[in-house]
Amino acid sequence: MEISKLSWYYFHACDRIHDVVDDLYEALHKDNGTPKDKLTHVEQAMEGVRSAIYQELDLIKTAVSEHEDQQ
Repeated sequence: MEISKLSWYYFHACDRIHDVVDDLYEALHKDNGTPKDKLTHVEQAMEGVRSAIYQELDLIKTAVSEHEDQQ
């Protein structure tokens, strides 16, 4: 894999992580802008966040591993 392709994977995985975190920030607030202050509401907002981030981190690890294998 060319180094530019590796960088492309890094960028897109990090960009998707950024989108997930942005969505989480929005979900942690009510429509009027005040933060949600109940644990159950925060837990609901967090559903899927870890798995989405871990998926992108796995993509990064897979990409660098493939890059190393081709060296």
